[in-house]
Amino acid sequence: MQRAELVQKGDRLILPCDDPAVTVVPGYRRFLIGLDIAQSRDRNAYAIILDERVPRWTRYAQELAPRRRVVVKADFIPLMAYTELAVVVRNLMQERALADCAYLVVDAGGPGRAFCDLLNAKNVQHTRMQIVGGDNENETRERGVTFNNVSRNLLLGNLNSALHVGELKIGSFARRADLQAELEAFEMTVSASGRLRIDGDMADGHLDMAMATAMALWLSDHRSVGAHVGQVPLRGYW
Repeated sequence: MQRAELVQKGDRLILPCDDPAVTVVPGYRRFLIGLDIAQSRDRNAYAIILDERVPRWTRYAQELAPRRRVVVKADFIPLMAYTELAVVVRNLMQERALADCAYLVVDAGGPGRAFCDLLNAKNVQHTRMQIVGGDNENETRERGVTFNNVSRNLLLGNLNSALHVGELKIGSFARRADLQAELEAFEMTVSASGRLRIDGDMADGHLDMAMATAMALWLSDHRSVGAHVGQVPLRGYW
């Protein structure tokens, strides 16, 4: 017997079926959150990407619909002490729509390291990213903590490609125009040695929401690198 309603358990989507001859094909719906920490004239910024593949019925079987990734929100967080920012992030991860199906990546470069330690103290699961030069990414461990070192060029190049080929779309939200303006401010240059560089700036600061979006997009294909923090492995919050 085919049943149309979807059941969500954590980030898994199930299309129930009472027919033992039918293979139930589970899908997923999750949210990836990128958090760019303020440094110097930057602003705290975050972006949330909805990433889903929804199971559906064919005539006699189940299949997964094409993958869908959409930026559903991007915004700034006012400058504040890192202790206060950690509480804001904790509360964000506790929101009802995100609580069981959200994954967080945080800019852990410079003062971001201390901020990530504050998140650990509040049992907020997150993946640490350090944005570096070059064109590649690698993983290092320090005192048992994993850092994902990802080049700025790689982050922004992947974001640009995903937007151009339709793998990532921008939804409707209050700061949609601001995010688009940041994305359009990026410029690609090639040095005399042939090295590619992607960079940009705006009069009121760096391109913080765009960077947060690029981080969230990266996480959408790398969420397995995150590890739970605290006594119970609850995903997305404590």
